[in-house]
Amino acid sequence: MPAQSSSSILPVASPYLPDISDYLGAPERRFFGEGYKRSRHRLTGFHLPEPDGAASEVPRLAATAQVDYPSDWSRKGDTDQRPHLSTVDVLLLGAQLTEALLTSHLGLTERELATVWLARVRIKAGNRPVEDDLTGFPVSAQLVGRLPSPRPGRARTAVEATVGTLRIRLEADHPDVSPGARARTAPVVRAGGYGDTRRLGVQRVESMQVRPGSSVATADVRLTGGPEGALGGMEGEQQPSVHLVDVFVTALQIGQVLLYELDQIPRADSDTLWMRSTLLEATTPHRPRAAADGGPLPMRAELRDSVLLNNRLGETWRRADIAAQLADISVVCSVVHRLPRSSS
Repeated sequence: MPAQSSSSILPVASPYLPDISDYLGAPERRFFGEGYKRSRHRLTGFHLPEPDGAASEVPRLAATAQVDYPSDWSRKGDTDQRPHLSTVDVLLLGAQLTEALLTSHLGLTERELATVWLARVRIKAGNRPVEDDLTGFPVSAQLVGRLPSPRPGRARTAVEATVGTLRIRLEADHPDVSPGARARTAPVVRAGGYGDTRRLGVQRVESMQVRPGSSVATADVRLTGGPEGALGGMEGEQQPSVHLVDVFVTALQIGQVLLYELDQIPRADSDTLWMRSTLLEATTPHRPRAAADGGPLPMRAELRDSVLLNNRLGETWRRADIAAQLADISVVCSVVHRLPRSSS
């Protein structure tokens, strides 16, 4: 697709939104509102995949994944959108694979696993979406490196996983247990762990303000619900805490407003927002879900490197990076969506 640069001026008619749902619609009808929490993930049939030459000694595992979505997981106008494997699904499944690998390879106890936290996650899209195979598709993961942790008595392990056609790399900070120091155990996925959608709370994006003449917005994010106390699984010790998913879905909602306003598209006329890559980075596992005074958390988001792309079919697509920060977590998500012909 040939690229054509876009103006950096955002033509927003009303740059202030008391509640982002006033613009995007009721959260229970939107994927990034409530729809993503309606999925249910299942990993079965854990086994050791065939070794591939020089990497035959690398700790690894494989399994079959299933993702269930209700038919009305996301609606635009009166139309139910077709379910597909989402970035949130890949993050949660990748986290479950990481939990299974760390506990089986390092022999971490339940208490130690609850102190593990994700410091960095990178997700890359595949060459096609996973839409028809959600009832059963292959997943695999392997340990690819051991990294230093800034905290004494801790270490970091990098895990690379393939989830359907997507790839994800996760860097987990954990107790400094040497590989082989403890007996290995069978990989399992624990109910209520990091990848369980029932751990996720409610995000409300309020007081969204677009900076005049820019593609930068600020907002207040009010987080409610979710875990009330310590849980099992990764980051269980830090609960209640801001989840990586909290940051991702709030950033994408603000990004949607910026993108739709950029090309003057009503949400009901918009096409699916496809993720090309996502990078999430956290600096600490201690991330309170409210400000010191009990109020909402401040968030800043912007569009970067926005361009229009024209293909041989005469279609125009918008590509952009959505970058945001919330509660010591940063996210950069590269997205693309097809514009309606009337807008292109």
